[in-house]
Amino acid sequence: MESSEVGMLSQSKWEKRLAQEYQLIRNYEPTFDAVYGDLTHYKGTIIGTGIYEGGVFVVEIFLQRTFPFTPPQVIWHTRIWHPNFTDEVPARICESILNKDWYPNMHVVSVIEALKNLLANPNPDDPLNAWAAHEMKNWPDRFIARVRQYISIYATPESSSLYL
Repeated sequence: MESSEVGMLSQSKWEKRLAQEYQLIRNYEPTFDAVYGDLTHYKGTIIGTGIYEGGVFVVEIFLQRTFPFTPPQVIWHTRIWHPNFTDEVPARICESILNKDWYPNMHVVSVIEALKNLLANPNPDDPLNAWAAHEMKNWPDRFIARVRQYISIYATPESSSLYL
């Protein structure tokens, strides 16, 4: 039985895939880097856009040995007021490519792009934070004010540097 049949690449293919992931991250996501040279562990920041503009959000990504057959594990370190993130640290994230919509041909940069997209386009119809979703739908001004408040308290460059 080949190792790919049990959900793992052979060691040589695994090492090549890790090198490819690292190169893609270096080319397309310059705010992320391998932690202490470990190509299975990345840390970086996502800069907010839209209503999250000015926010600096710290993210950590881990590649399990079953990657790319299973999605990376993502840890969102920055507290955020968003319908698709829990209001806790670390936050849980409602993003389909982190589970049912993950495919082995996807890359870590795909995950980072999906997180940026989720940040820029909150979906109150599929919430993890029901109160944020309710607020976004019914009191958008209050929602935006709370987003700005969270950014000023939790997502400043200074507060984010505590996690880097």
